[in-house]
Amino acid sequence: MLKFVFAACELERLIIKFFVGLAIFLIPVLAAKLAYNVKTSPGADPVNAPWAQYSMEFVTWNGEKWTSWIQDDGFEHRPQNVADWGQHSTGSVAFMDWENTPWQAKIEGDEFILAHHGDWLGHTEHVGAIRYRDWQGNKQLRTVAQLTR
Repeated sequence: MLKFVFAACELERLIIKFFVGLAIFLIPVLAAKLAYNVKTSPGADPVNAPWAQYSMEFVTWNGEKWTSWIQDDGFEHRPQNVADWGQHSTGSVAFMDWENTPWQAKIEGDEFILAHHGDWLGHTEHVGAIRYRDWQGNKQLRTVAQLTR
């Protein structure tokens, strides 16, 4: 009987050690996931954030539809309306954000610098992702890594 009690106590200790070890492993993983979700949360509306898009289809300030991506630390732009516009490269991209506010973005390392309506002498913001509306008006989110080819 004493051996049975001793074995049960030993089993109980092993189970406790297992769950403590599991908690030590899972807590940092869950905390990192929560921090990422809080940092990139779009709010209540759903966002289509692809796992490997490498481009963004967006609407510019003048209502034209463009596709852009990052290549060689600059933006490559391809218009939907090829009759009036041509493909070209620039150091920035002009887009409408989730609230239909005009912004211009430039690349700085693995982040973007944003200027409201392209006013680079005014207030600028450093952000990890561009929040824009696509051709259908859906909220989209892209990072430098997602846009780089």
